[in-house]
Amino acid sequence: MNRRPSPSLIAARQWEIKRRYERHAKVGKRTRSMAAIRLAELTRWLHDTYGQGVELEPGPDAVRIAEIFAHHIAGLANAERRITQWLAFYAPSIPPRDQERLIANAQGKPIHWSADKLAWKISLRDEQRTRLKITTIGAVDCTKEQRAARQRERRAQAERNRRAKARVPTI
Repeated sequence: MNRRPSPSLIAARQWEIKRRYERHAKVGKRTRSMAAIRLAELTRWLHDTYGQGVELEPGPDAVRIAEIFAHHIAGLANAERRITQWLAFYAPSIPPRDQERLIANAQGKPIHWSADKLAWKISLRDEQRTRLKITTIGAVDCTKEQRAARQRERRAQAERNRRAKARVPTI
């Protein structure tokens, strides 16, 4: 004979289920924020362009790249601490006063660049974009329409391959 669980046990089980679902909450199909995804792709670009873990040379390029990263990091939790750590590791040549201004600007009103505009800012070419598997940033030598057409063709080819494989009779 099965006994009905006590109300406190039911409540405890419901709480545990709710906690598990909240921990695995997703935004659409993504499990990470767009800022985190783009930041990972920007880091791949930075390491490929300038070298793994290399400090940026002092100058306007370092400030421009630091600004781009700061505005993307601003979309994450603990942004001020993360931006400070990023600057200390990649761009320690930026003076503290400029670092504070950069952090304040990024946190106050973060800039959200479109894929193509960001590609122009970092001069990302299609060959490098494809090789590094960057999907959220455009390319300076390939328009959005060209990338969409290429993606449609890839998907159509994959679908043709899948159907052909399903059609082959097994012996």
